[in-house]
Amino acid sequence: MIFNTLFRYFFQVLSLNLWNNNLIIINMARAMFDYTKTVLQKVSFDSKLFCKELEKAISRLLPYEVDELKVWLNSFTTDKPELRQCMIYIKK
Repeated sequence: MIFNTLFRYFFQVLSLNLWNNNLIIINMARAMFDYTKTVLQKVSFDSKLFCKELEKAISRLLPYEVDELKVWLNSFTTDKPELRQCMIYIKK
């Protein structure tokens, strides 16, 4: 009886820790994506630097974040044709 209670308590604590760790990882990934967008906005004055930062971002982001970045880039570069040349890095 005591063993069963201890086992259930241990399992609940373990489950909670695993859930919290996954939540932290998801939040960190989201923070990286938001940071990437901020950097790209700040360097958008120079297309060469923008391409360089975009290339770094693609290598660091998760695949689903790269897909999300594509959508954001299409919207962001609509009025900045000089940055559209960097989209080739996304299509690789």
